[in-house]
Amino acid sequence: MKLLKICLSSALIFALSNAADYQYEVVPKIGQNFFDDDSGLDDETNYGIDLNYYLNKQAGVQVGYSRISKASYLWYSPQDTDIDRFYLNALYEPVSYGAMTPYFLGGVGYEKLSNEIGNQKSQPFVNAGIGVKYAMSSAFDLVAEAKYIRKLDSMDADIATNVGFGYKFGMPMNNMQSLATNSAQTQNQISYKQEPLPLPDQALENVDTAMTQEELPMPSDQNPKGDIFSEHEQLQNTLSNTAQSTSTDNISGYFVQVGAYAYKAPDQRYLEEIENQGYNLTLHEATVKGKRVTKILIGPYSSYEEAKRALSKIKASITNRAFIYKI
Repeated sequence: MKLLKICLSSALIFALSNAADYQYEVVPKIGQNFFDDDSGLDDETNYGIDLNYYLNKQAGVQVGYSRISKASYLWYSPQDTDIDRFYLNALYEPVSYGAMTPYFLGGVGYEKLSNEIGNQKSQPFVNAGIGVKYAMSSAFDLVAEAKYIRKLDSMDADIATNVGFGYKFGMPMNNMQSLATNSAQTQNQISYKQEPLPLPDQALENVDTAMTQEELPMPSDQNPKGDIFSEHEQLQNTLSNTAQSTSTDNISGYFVQVGAYAYKAPDQRYLEEIENQGYNLTLHEATVKGKRVTKILIGPYSSYEEAKRALSKIKASITNRAFIYKI
């Protein structure tokens, strides 16, 4: 238990000193290890910590450590052994359902016994498992998982169950994608700049004018429709294939905005990801400061309170830059 306290304390200190979101996740955890009946070991508590590194929003790599203290030998009582396990797994998170995200893992590892008796000895193993994460916020997940562990020398099979808290940190995935997009746009001499964040919630209820998080470029007088803006001709086809194109005249209510584009077709994979999570997606054309933009909206919601409840889930599962938008 001393090691568990150290792990939990380290994770808390790390959480207070780093910006939260995607690229990495640290998961202190605790659970129960069920030994193979042929192993001669009594079931015991296991605890440890995982570090996940995400290559993208669906795939990642996990490095982990777990420990079982004083597992009793049933056939050699009163002897017992400590078991330290080290493992490397691949992670896959196929899709999120609101705040819930299932995941799968699989990989290899090695367990070291402090007291080897009979067929029980230090040896390599393979493991595979399934789990689910519940997003408590954009930074914290509640995690539950079960793993099947197959030992390669003794051929014993254990089952390990765990619960824990995951903390995300490092550069957000959305920002990483934005950097790649901005790099490509720089080559085409297109630049974006940030607008101030939306008004506070109390003032937002009275906002009837269009808002956007980005000031997006317009063609120049010398080149009103050059190669840089040729993607504008593809925009209508994208709108008809992915979501309903609407105007201010025929939709109203509260929405959650998760992106905006000008003279550029919205990213197809991004739209499909939103729809796969079960959200009602609308592409809304509006004029902002004399510029025609296409807003990516989720909704409508019947009231500001309903939109606000949806906003926290959308920030956790899609983008933490989402905000409420009223038409």
